[in-house]
Amino acid sequence: MRLLGLACGQQEGSAEVLLKAALTAAAREGTAVEMVRLTDLSLVTAATAAARDDAAWFCDQLLDADGVIVSSPTYTRSAPGALKLLIDRAFGPRTDVVFVREALARREHGRAEQEETRSPLGLDTAPDPRVLKPRVAGFIAVGGCPSPHWRTLTLPTLHALAFPLHMAVADQMEVPTPGGLGGIATDPAAVARAERLGGAVARQLGLPHDEVRFLGEPGTCPMCHLDLIVLRGDHAECGTCGAAGRFVVVDGAIRVDFSPTGTASSVHTLTELDAHYRELLGAAALEPDPQEIDKHAAGFRDSVRVLRPPRP
Repeated sequence: MRLLGLACGQQEGSAEVLLKAALTAAAREGTAVEMVRLTDLSLVTAATAAARDDAAWFCDQLLDADGVIVSSPTYTRSAPGALKLLIDRAFGPRTDVVFVREALARREHGRAEQEETRSPLGLDTAPDPRVLKPRVAGFIAVGGCPSPHWRTLTLPTLHALAFPLHMAVADQMEVPTPGGLGGIATDPAAVARAERLGGAVARQLGLPHDEVRFLGEPGTCPMCHLDLIVLRGDHAECGTCGAAGRFVVVDGAIRVDFSPTGTASSVHTLTELDAHYRELLGAAALEPDPQEIDKHAAGFRDSVRVLRPPRP
């Protein structure tokens, strides 16, 4: 079994220290471990997506692995922008289990060429069967501020890396740091917690998604185990994974009741991933004719002066 680590902060910083603690614990379970530094990756924005970058290389490393542990610092209440850029560049239809499953099925029935032009798959390469193998994930969020509301969006951002591949999240942790480069190394409780996370991931590598047990602290949402709740009219929704519920009052305290039906809408379920695929198929069928788009968009092309930074 191979476990990949992704360090999203400074080299030898606190996020990397905890990642190494987790991976070292995983190695003690007999797992082969390696890590990638986000700062070593060259990434381009979507606006320059035609340029070559390291997103495909990272995706290949992840597809070769049986699991991943991502450790991220917190910048402005969330993960670094470079991580979101990596997620946007490396993932999408080509690493979505339902998209790839359907593409492989069409290929098996000899309909690949005919169907590919009518589907929203956007696969620029042949569908990769490695996408479909089970994977386990663990997430570490490190924040410099003791106040938890300054770290609210870090773990939810990390979950965006897991659900397209239908990775089962075995554990996650969030911890403030005492400051200083690598300062978390002086906190034995945080290091021990990261080691526990590494073991929880390593011991469950290779298990089918529904057999992986979440071994972290329970959260409000029964699917992603996080506490980010969105108000949708008179209903509640998990802001991380989309599980649907309703607000209830128990002993004077507000709670969220997630029914089994509501949890099916979580992006961590194959049910929702399949529904998303079908939704995109329907949207693609309603896409306007390119000539019609061009006719209506023509008036906007030169309507505003565009400023660009100077280049040498």
